[in-house]
Amino acid sequence: MQIAPQRKKCHEVVGGRRTYQASYDMPGLSTQIYSRHCDKCLDGGGELHFLSSCASGRITRIMLADIVGSSEVFKQLSCEMRHGLIRSINSIWQNRVVANVAEQFQKFAARGGFGTASVATYFAPTRSFVMCNIGNPPPLVFRSAERRWEALLGECDSPSDPDGTPEKGQLDGVFEKEEYRHIKTKLEIGDVVVIYGNGFAQSKFPGGNIVGHARLIDALQDAPNSCPLARLEHLIGLVQSANQSAGDSGTDSTVVVCKVTETTVRLRDNLLAPFRLFKRAKDATKLT
Repeated sequence: MQIAPQRKKCHEVVGGRRTYQASYDMPGLSTQIYSRHCDKCLDGGGELHFLSSCASGRITRIMLADIVGSSEVFKQLSCEMRHGLIRSINSIWQNRVVANVAEQFQKFAARGGFGTASVATYFAPTRSFVMCNIGNPPPLVFRSAERRWEALLGECDSPSDPDGTPEKGQLDGVFEKEEYRHIKTKLEIGDVVVIYGNGFAQSKFPGGNIVGHARLIDALQDAPNSCPLARLEHLIGLVQSANQSAGDSGTDSTVVVCKVTETTVRLRDNLLAPFRLFKRAKDATKLT
């Protein structure tokens, strides 16, 4: 089913934890969200996601987290992660956001919880994509010039990197800092990036095989001449429907698909950007 795109407002964060599909157009990027959560009960935790844009729309940031813990801790952690994202909404550097996630995970682990997360930033003027992956599956990218899908595995972060994580060797209660995977790549018009959580990666295809990033790439590359977005949407629908119909009500499933476009910043947003900086970013998220 084709999702009608909406123009994403500048200086706003959307997302949360709910079952829905949405499509947003931003400067240089078109983003589609496929989110399904198991039920309305937060006991045991679940996946949540946030999508933000800066005051002019040039900086798009995506966060996807999988939290295992009580309902109370889930709500507390998800709210703090959202606030951390809002505090840095106008910064091209995402290190403060990643540091906040690491700090919250450390506090979370002390209460018996466990979490994984991905934090990604796209800067439209240079088409640069930066991501810190903390225990989530590697993102996939479709290189339009080569018509080829590949996984972005990344490298261990360096503490000297401005997009890196805080000091090496310290534990955040879940992963050591040197286990944080740092991804940095340049994208071109027509390229597609897919960010997804463990819920989708551990789901099953209709035939019974676990999705995983290797099988997902094979399934996408199996039809190289088809439209990558159409093929991807078809596979996402198959997987989410198959697992929902199988009665697997205990797993959330979140997929965020980003396509690089030629869209530029509107003159109105350029003119209003300085004034927006004096206001708090709009919070349009929903946490069930």
